[in-house]
Amino acid sequence: MGITIFYRGRLRNLAELPQLTAELQAACARLGWPCHPVDERILGTAERYNIVPVECDDGIPTDTFEVYEVPVDDHVRGVVIHPPDCETLFLTFGRTGQTVRYEDVPFGESVPGHYGMILDHLWCKTQFSSPETHVHVCELLRIAGKYAAEWEVLDEGNYWQSGVFQELQATWARYQAIFRALSDPKVMQETLKSAGVDLEEADSIEVGRTIPRVAPPWREEWGISAGEN
Repeated sequence: MGITIFYRGRLRNLAELPQLTAELQAACARLGWPCHPVDERILGTAERYNIVPVECDDGIPTDTFEVYEVPVDDHVRGVVIHPPDCETLFLTFGRTGQTVRYEDVPFGESVPGHYGMILDHLWCKTQFSSPETHVHVCELLRIAGKYAAEWEVLDEGNYWQSGVFQELQATWARYQAIFRALSDPKVMQETLKSAGVDLEEADSIEVGRTIPRVAPPWREEWGISAGEN
């Protein structure tokens, strides 16, 4: 939950990628945001998923996920940007020019050469930063959009669509009010009770805790060239 920007696209011409990377780095330098170039060979296996419809006992159809492993040989280039108090912004593209991100393997020990989910629909949650940071993330996405043959952005703050900062501020204030309410133990208890949760049996609830993500050893040095000719 929280204001998030979803995006996906495909570059018009891979030959323009160095120019796009340079423009994004310059924009981040003006903002004072860390920006790391990516030039990485992805070779091994990764995971994809299919959405599989299933019918529950109550007769109401629903969907589940079927995960399967696929071989990959990709070349990911672009930049990884770290806006302040915000999720990481991945503007990275594969061999076909499609936005792509290879997730770390969830659970268990990481195995070199095996990656987690292949994502081409990406996102950046800005909720815990500020409206101003949200605007700058949209500006970076617009820079990338200039180089794209296809570029789709869904902004839950509606700034991408409207360009009206006051509208973003109003949406931001509504979300902040919701989070303040949910951070109140009394409000949280009433919400859980209304959802049918047995509070006497439930474990203690931690609100606002950040779960760290640790990159596997072979992905620690972003920006090292893939060395392809």
